[in-house]
Amino acid sequence: MKNYKKYYIIPALPEEVYLALTVPTTILLWSGEEAVMSVEPGSEFSMWDGSIEGKNLEFVEGKKIVQQWYFGEQE
Repeated sequence: MKNYKKYYIIPALPEEVYLALTVPTTILLWSGEEAVMSVEPGSEFSMWDGSIEGKNLEFVEGKKIVQQWYFGEQE
């Protein structure tokens, strides 16, 4: 499996971005779709009816999210 890293600068407070990407009800507000999300390392996540899926690897509350994303049939 190839590794791919992407970094973004988002004009918002880190705490706001963290909540927007980790709380299912907040994800629903900005994406318009239900999401399966947990801040438990090792848990699976799913967004946009399974179009984006992966595994949560590491969280530092309000600061850091590390995930492994699955593309297509890859697991």
